[in-house]
Amino acid sequence: MKLTIDVVMPSFRLEEKYVLPVLRLPRPDNAVIKFYLMADNPDIVPAESIRALADNNDVFLYINEKNLGASGTRNRGISVSKGDWILFLDDDVTVTDDLLFRYAAAAAEHPDEIGFIGLIHFPPPPSDFARALMVNGNVNIFSVAANKPSFTWGATANIMVKRSAVGDVRFSTDYPKAGGGEDVDFFLHVRDRNNEQNFRSLPEAAVTHPWWDDGRANYKRPYRYGIGNSRLGKYNPNYTYRNLPNTPETVLFCGITALVLLFTAPGWVIPVLLFAVGSLPVELAATAVMIKKRFPGSSFGVMFHVTILKLVNDAGELWGKLTHGEFSRITERFDDTGTIKKNTFFKTNTYKIVKWVLYLLLLTLLIIIWRKP
Repeated sequence: MKLTIDVVMPSFRLEEKYVLPVLRLPRPDNAVIKFYLMADNPDIVPAESIRALADNNDVFLYINEKNLGASGTRNRGISVSKGDWILFLDDDVTVTDDLLFRYAAAAAEHPDEIGFIGLIHFPPPPSDFARALMVNGNVNIFSVAANKPSFTWGATANIMVKRSAVGDVRFSTDYPKAGGGEDVDFFLHVRDRNNEQNFRSLPEAAVTHPWWDDGRANYKRPYRYGIGNSRLGKYNPNYTYRNLPNTPETVLFCGITALVLLFTAPGWVIPVLLFAVGSLPVELAATAVMIKKRFPGSSFGVMFHVTILKLVNDAGELWGKLTHGEFSRITERFDDTGTIKKNTFFKTNTYKIVKWVLYLLLLTLLIIIWRKP
């Protein structure tokens, strides 16, 4: 019996230059391949070239009656498809002719795997911001197939899962519509459902992903990812642990402390607020030292962008918890590597040491100044 693989591609744009090469991919003889284009844009008018290929036999085109977002659209793709394997591809990846052959061969050779993580290449970084995304680890998951034999989850830009392993697990809609955290949540739940079996890496199955906004600085995406990541601990509590406050949390605690001092010891309000302001250059300094150690030769522009990326992501996580009234989850961290109840509260590294030494120096300086008669 032949393998059955369904390619599910959610898309808002249905751009011909990306979609058509996928639909025209050479198909291996040992597999039945069907394509499911899931258009999450009720107003879209698909190009004639795409409609011509949508024969409702090998290629199916579904247009959502309303915008369902990343999770809802992928869930619909899972529901309308029937194949034994589901290959998720983003709508902006460039594919190679052997992609389906690689996945089909892996499924045939390793039928007991719950899924295969494909490799996602990026072009050389065109800007300091793009380099900062690499240095900060924002795109590490895209290359995880090249660095680990297996992992707990993979980016939905290029990953294939076994339908029987997925079962009734679906992408949660309690994450940002445009994406952020829902893929981690989905694959971890699939993993947990299968006795914590990891997804096998398949670096031979490679695609190329363009830089978002052509590498121009845009902090909306990491902020949205931060908001999405704030939900992970709630739905996957076994993967959480506590850590020292990050900079946005420190600023929040300073603000609360200043508010209390306003009614109890108003003379100390200003130094507390100055400490909150001082935490920002401390973050920059600690990040710069860390980057210089791990990535020698990085420019100041890269260090600056990495600092802002960290602050924006952490602020998104904090905001996500605050808006849901989950105050007890502040300082909670999430470990997506599959380590259960990991505790790194007192674990140190260069970044932490520099940061907290500078915090102590700043605090000492402010106390000395404000205690002078």
